[in-house]
Amino acid sequence: MTEPWSGRRPPGGQEGWEQLSRTTVYEAHGRSMVEARYRLPSGEQATFALREDRPSVAVLALTATDEVLVTRQFRPGPGRFLFELPGGYVDAGETPLDAAERELLEETGYGGDIEVVGHCFADSYSSSMKFCAVGRTCAPRSRPDPEATEFIEVLSVRPQRLRELLRAGDVTDVDLAYMGLDALGLL
Repeated sequence: MTEPWSGRRPPGGQEGWEQLSRTTVYEAHGRSMVEARYRLPSGEQATFALREDRPSVAVLALTATDEVLVTRQFRPGPGRFLFELPGGYVDAGETPLDAAERELLEETGYGGDIEVVGHCFADSYSSSMKFCAVGRTCAPRSRPDPEATEFIEVLSVRPQRLRELLRAGDVTDVDLAYMGLDALGLL
């Protein structure tokens, strides 16, 4: 059997990678950009631009009628409206579960039986962890109370419609949405 890494060292460790320097080049709003210089297993040196954010959480929340709560809001990065699962950053001293419950209530006004079902890295150039929570039997508890910069439209969609939005590329945190759908047996 031919190994897929074509003669390079197999994944599973940091053998041969040596960090030579690490410099923060930008920091604001809980986010930072870092330049990290490494000696590679080949002996060459390379500099990588890395993003370091606080941990975040997104909630795939099901209502009593088995609809999924999604938010729709303008996002400056892509410069357009996107659908999202309710969520946000995990604040200092807060657990991902606490953040999931808080964010769901703040953004939608809903609460329910919430549990954290998984996590993943934001991407391969980030140390940031993203947590996935699912909510069952979510129902209105209060009025939404979004942050001053959030102008959120709250919608409920059938799981099939969420999958259509995911395939169309109109949803952020696609990885967490699929993780939540899988955890709830809705794939």
